[in-house]
Amino acid sequence: MSSPTLSPEQAHALFDILTHHQIYSEIEGFKWPAAIRNYGPPFSKGVESSSPLLQSMFNSLVVKLPGISTLPPEFWQEKFGNVIENLSQPGLSESYDKGTMGTRKTLSTASSVLIENAARGCLGGCPVAPGDNEAQYDHTKAEDLARAWDRAAHDLVYGDLIDELYDGIAKSDKLEDTSPLVQAAIEHILLIAASFVHHVFVLSPDGQYLLRLLSNVNKLVPYMAIKQTLRVGNAATMINGMLKLILTKLSVTAFTNWIGLSKNSDDGMNLLQQIVSTVLTWDNSDFKDIASKIEKAKDGPSREHLDAIETHVQAGREEHEKVRSISVEQSKSVVHVIFETTQYPPSAPLSEAQHAQALEFYSAKLSIRDRKELIRILCRQYPDNLTQSIRDVVAVYDPLIRAVHNGVDLSAGLSDFQAFLEDMIKTVKPKSTGGKAPSVEDFVTLFRTHLPSCMRFLHQVAKNCPDVSSTFREYCKEAIKEFRNKEAQDGTEAGAAGSMTSHLTTMFSSLPEDKQPDVLGILDAHAKYIASLNKLSMQRAQSVLDNKSTTMYGPGVYLARWHGLLDETLITPATPEGGIRRGKDIQFKDEEGKKKGGAKGWWDSESIAKKVMGELPEQPDVDVVWKLLGDPFRELLNRNRAVGT
Repeated sequence: MSSPTLSPEQAHALFDILTHHQIYSEIEGFKWPAAIRNYGPPFSKGVESSSPLLQSMFNSLVVKLPGISTLPPEFWQEKFGNVIENLSQPGLSESYDKGTMGTRKTLSTASSVLIENAARGCLGGCPVAPGDNEAQYDHTKAEDLARAWDRAAHDLVYGDLIDELYDGIAKSDKLEDTSPLVQAAIEHILLIAASFVHHVFVLSPDGQYLLRLLSNVNKLVPYMAIKQTLRVGNAATMINGMLKLILTKLSVTAFTNWIGLSKNSDDGMNLLQQIVSTVLTWDNSDFKDIASKIEKAKDGPSREHLDAIETHVQAGREEHEKVRSISVEQSKSVVHVIFETTQYPPSAPLSEAQHAQALEFYSAKLSIRDRKELIRILCRQYPDNLTQSIRDVVAVYDPLIRAVHNGVDLSAGLSDFQAFLEDMIKTVKPKSTGGKAPSVEDFVTLFRTHLPSCMRFLHQVAKNCPDVSSTFREYCKEAIKEFRNKEAQDGTEAGAAGSMTSHLTTMFSSLPEDKQPDVLGILDAHAKYIASLNKLSMQRAQSVLDNKSTTMYGPGVYLARWHGLLDETLITPATPEGGIRRGKDIQFKDEEGKKKGGAKGWWDSESIAKKVMGELPEQPDVDVVWKLLGDPFRELLNRNRAVGT
């Protein structure tokens, strides 16, 4: 009998499934303190890593950044690492408990699908075959822009496009002065970026809430004071002034601590922490209103029920995990389990309406606790590792900052960035759209409008700061090598999974013979799913380029993969005893406390999202593949880390 093998399409499908689930499992693991303790260098010692893929990418791409590469081990292990560990210790709430898709879940899944694409590039490598060789690209055709991006990716990894970009931007700040390939590739990137931002602010149930957060932060940033400081001629004085403005603690205890009269952990907050604390406190007032309304409701849950919920919210992480586990195992709502396991169970049952209010009360109380914990960790922790970490990073970048300050108008650059943020907020707000939801085309217009200011800033750095430009050029050349296909020879492609093809084939061959046909069937279904998403993405890209201002779901396969992760999220039953829900059952539902900031005239994002999501092909169930090959894949990643491949 011949040894089993995988077709190129099957190998690509298997690679996609394993990296997709591995990256998210690593990101999800950071809700536990053990994740950073067992991360491996630079955060901890040892070879085995609980996050092998993230750790490998972090060490090869981030730790080697100019400036960052000079940070000592103490920075990672005793300062920044402690900040990450502290964030994971309180056991912040889960989407399961709150009955809605939380903001952290939405953002973590979004970051996961973006990172997994880079991860596949690092593991498998960029295709070696250069493909399209045409010199001209039609910017009105999505296929031309996609071909340009594929060609640009190849030339970045295997050619001299990095040198061309650095040399070109140093000569001119106009995009039209670059090659047709670069212009078309940037247009493709712009479409994907605009699609992502549109998805976050328009289709996401958290869109209105995230816009409110962004608006509040933007209002609190003292742009005028920062610009005045950036205009100071002497670089050392400017850097010192910025540090004082942003990081100086403002309180009486901060002063007494500084002169040695006290050592109080509550030593005030700096400007950065004041902004974080203020925004989160504003948020909490909305959730407190929701909880107060339920407490005062004449037909709401009894005081016994509400007290049981409040007691549980303040309990430790272990108790929260215990109740959640019972809820999942017994298919009972999380608040019903709270009432059953509390020391003094309520004497009367809840009606269906009261149970719904109890779930809402629990969600509001968890949101309040989350924000209080974030304020405590980020703004009132002693020692203040966050502030010290920022100081350490500024210190290692001091020479580069001085060089950029002498050659670039940083104040004008900040003004351009401020203008971009304000225009983006205007693009999303209903009063700017007449109550009509903005389209992907609106965000493309926004990005195109502000692209010249970005080009202008990069031109100033490349032209007037040659040492800085040279330093980052060399870093880019070294970093891009991580995306080379390590098994390809003589210009031939090693397989649909690139450098990983042979490893994946071996893993598949090691499966019991009776399992292999089922796995192959799933891989075929997943390959068809990915092909359908690619076709749909190309159609939507063309729709945006046609510029009819009607596209409500932009290009990018990652958008569907993002929602795939959200769809799989477990959610507490809506009734005391009922089936566990999935994210796909509630993903368009937002928390009540997040709706308060929505201005009158907001569009119905739920209806829009349901319509466009309904056009997506159904995602096949690949759990069997992950269960069979997830552990071997993780072991392979750790072995590759150990030998430096």
